[in-house]
Amino acid sequence: MSHQNNDIVLVKKAQLGDKDSLSDLAKTARVRLHEYVLRLTLNEDLTQDIVQETMLEMLRILRKLRKAETFWPWLYGIATNKTRNHYGKLWRRQTRNFSETGYEPRPVADDDTLSEVVTEELKQIVAQSVSQLAPHHRAILTMRCYDHLSYAEIAKLMGCSEIGARASFYRAKKFLARRLSAYGLRKGSLLLALVAFGKMTATSKVSAAQVAVTGATLQVGPVAALVGATTGKTGLIALAAAGSLAVASVAVEPARVRAILGARPHQGHALPASPLHLDATAKQEYWYYFPEGDQGAVMQRLVQADADGRNPVCQILQNQYANYHFDDQSDTIHINNYRVWKPDLSVTRLPTDSRQLSDFLERIEGHPTDMELTSRHRNGLLVICNNQGERGSNIWRIDRHLNVLEEEYFQVGWPESIPVVDHRDAMHQRGWTYFEITGRVGGRSVSGMGRLPFVHASARAEYPWLKIRVDGGETFVDTPTGAVIYDRAGLIAGRGAGGSVFKGLLRPWMGLHCVDTIRRDAAERELPFETTYDHDAARTIITVYANDVTLVYAVDMEADVIETISFRTDSAGESTPQGELRFAYLRDIPDETDAQYTIPASVRVASTRRQQIPGFWLERLITP
Repeated sequence: MSHQNNDIVLVKKAQLGDKDSLSDLAKTARVRLHEYVLRLTLNEDLTQDIVQETMLEMLRILRKLRKAETFWPWLYGIATNKTRNHYGKLWRRQTRNFSETGYEPRPVADDDTLSEVVTEELKQIVAQSVSQLAPHHRAILTMRCYDHLSYAEIAKLMGCSEIGARASFYRAKKFLARRLSAYGLRKGSLLLALVAFGKMTATSKVSAAQVAVTGATLQVGPVAALVGATTGKTGLIALAAAGSLAVASVAVEPARVRAILGARPHQGHALPASPLHLDATAKQEYWYYFPEGDQGAVMQRLVQADADGRNPVCQILQNQYANYHFDDQSDTIHINNYRVWKPDLSVTRLPTDSRQLSDFLERIEGHPTDMELTSRHRNGLLVICNNQGERGSNIWRIDRHLNVLEEEYFQVGWPESIPVVDHRDAMHQRGWTYFEITGRVGGRSVSGMGRLPFVHASARAEYPWLKIRVDGGETFVDTPTGAVIYDRAGLIAGRGAGGSVFKGLLRPWMGLHCVDTIRRDAAERELPFETTYDHDAARTIITVYANDVTLVYAVDMEADVIETISFRTDSAGESTPQGELRFAYLRDIPDETDAQYTIPASVRVASTRRQQIPGFWLERLITP
């Protein structure tokens, strides 16, 4: 911002009681606040009231401001909150027609070269188009284009993540571009319109002359553009209206997530520690084995040497039988319910990932992958990553062992003298269980049941199957040989390969933790998502933005299962709950004669008729 250093000095002096500095600061603040608030409200009388209230609040609590350099974002935050309180539920909606705003466009400064091309008709079109934006969209355009706040500063003011702020700005400018287009202005007129509006709402010719909106200002980055373009009616709630859904969350609408899940506490349950520790300074080997190729299960093995690079010890082993972790501090082997996950909750990458999947995850998470990719996808593929103890030196060697499972690589190879602690519950020790799904989505009851193998070995005898019924709607059936969707008349409405209905859910027998299964399924369809940890509920929250539907998963990290999936839609900027599915996993197996657990008949789907069921079919549950 202009004169930033002078402003900081002025604020500090005013906080110390310098009356002249306080008077100068108030004059400057009143002018800038008037421009800012007028651009939000398009109503002169309302602007005067909000500016007056904001100034009184500023004078009352100025001494409580800890960092003078944050004065303007802090002051804008006060004004934004007062404006939001005025609009209430209308904050996220389109408000009044232009004729009802009471706003008259100001003439563009005479000394500006654009004044020759900005006609009265254009000013009316610009004012009319801007008035049709929701107030929170005008707010974010104002912060970014005229007050030149960074996306990080905007995120703090609006109560969202930085990527959420970027995505909401993308939506705001796209909406404005559509309104301009409706009046016959070509697509490239957005920049001119924003400049014209800034000058029209300036309080003086000097201020108008300083209005400048560049193409760089309008850039949001590939992730936010992707998020804004793929969420459709769901909208990006990055601009946080009120609410209390607060688990911070990696793609869009952290405000919406906060509204559903409750405020993020300062204290609470800590995220369970993952046994996975990838030490870039130690010599490590990470092995990936794909017995049925890259589309099948993966087994993992982490070997780490001591400080001298000698005596390699297997620390992580996730094979066809269980999940083992060797704790070298206590010389104890732990057998866990869960697969390992990245300690920072980033998505686990695999060397067999497609370039498209890898690139999408890079854009979503904001950092490049540390995984070199291979184009080999055959059965029995073994990929070894060697870390030589130097950052950025991961080197991948690829080999093929047709009989790896018969060798020691993926078997328990620790000495028998090492104590073993089995932390598994009854169903994980058994290796499989039945599970039930109940709930209501889109005003209709949903019920389902299925069988869930937890490890690869169990998937052979106790293979996975799933059947879900929607009251008065579709039935989804999944078996190893194929998956189908039946409409309400019992006719086939969709077909897919076996496992298609498990997509978007949990598939522990595939070798990855539930949080990775969900997010990788979303990434395959290039659906944005956010991941956070809810410290109050001690659950990881994954929010997936699937076209017109937002799905919010609650995942028990230590049990490695989904607990609930909440559904929401967005209409006219309002987020509306659409229901929730609850998952229950049976600790004990019922009598085999229990009819409700009857295995559905195998579904045979020819390979030429597969892949018609999308990876996130769950959004169909809302469709009446």
